[in-house]
Amino acid sequence: MKRFALPVTIFLSWLVLIGAASAQTPGGEGWPPPSGLFNDALFLARVAPFIIALAIVVGIFQARMAIQKGGGDAILGDTVRRHDISTVIAHWTNAIGVILSLTTGALILRWVDYRPDLRLAFIIHYVGSSLILFGIFNHLSRHAVSGGTGLIPKSFGVIRDLIGELFAYAGMFGPKEAALRIPWPKAIRQPIAKYVRAILGYKESQTGKYLSTEQILSYPVWAILMGVIVVTGIIKLLKYIYVIPGSMVTTATAIHDLATIAISVMLIFHLLPLLIVPANWPLLGSMFKTTVPKKYVDERHPLWYKKLTATPSRKKEAAITTSAEPGSPQTADA
Repeated sequence: MKRFALPVTIFLSWLVLIGAASAQTPGGEGWPPPSGLFNDALFLARVAPFIIALAIVVGIFQARMAIQKGGGDAILGDTVRRHDISTVIAHWTNAIGVILSLTTGALILRWVDYRPDLRLAFIIHYVGSSLILFGIFNHLSRHAVSGGTGLIPKSFGVIRDLIGELFAYAGMFGPKEAALRIPWPKAIRQPIAKYVRAILGYKESQTGKYLSTEQILSYPVWAILMGVIVVTGIIKLLKYIYVIPGSMVTTATAIHDLATIAISVMLIFHLLPLLIVPANWPLLGSMFKTTVPKKYVDERHPLWYKKLTATPSRKKEAAITTSAEPGSPQTADA
């Protein structure tokens, strides 16, 4: 499949550019009279295909360079590379875009009691939207070429691990992985922990590269919400170039606004485990410096550490053994 991913992705980028050429023709009769707000939206509608195409081309280049230079997971002295620099750039491009879009969206929709200059709010909103478009399509193109699927659940064992991780965050297994390192009293948590381990077969700190909460409660939810916000946003943009039924635009707008609320809530749930669970702080740090301490990987992500330390002659055997374990992630990054 990977040998077809590159030509298909290149073809899609050219297809986007062809669509961009047709988007440069001005609207015909029935379009609103030109105004500052209208011209700003029209400009974004015309530029958006080029942003998408650029993100795809850059993503292809980044993936190819990473493959050639062996930029995947690796032990680097006392640290372990968890992300390459391309992943960090795409993450923060998307994150900044989301923050700008959410903030200005709240102002535009009058969710807060503040009345900024409306055109300026829309311009900042469009800048945020552009960053989101670039970040998402860059992410998709990079992993279409590299085949990264590590954040996609591979077995039902991930659900077992998810339940166990949530119990750990709640402090049922002691202070090590508890929120704020505050465990429940031993008289309460020890019997519960005993039954959880017995029924689920769960063992804390026995994970691969990605936590089960990342694989189930984070990445898939973000993928759905960002997909909805992008698709509905594109429909809202297309109305400035093509004649689109008003009912479709109204529906897309309503879904876009609801997705905005959902993303706001999701952002809180995304940040809470990172900020209030000290055991997750190194993971947050990796989104700034790409690496995590080797000792941390050995203690908290032993299945991943096993793959990293496997000798060349044993790598294939280790990959087969690890992939057979419920809830274990694949070697490819995502």
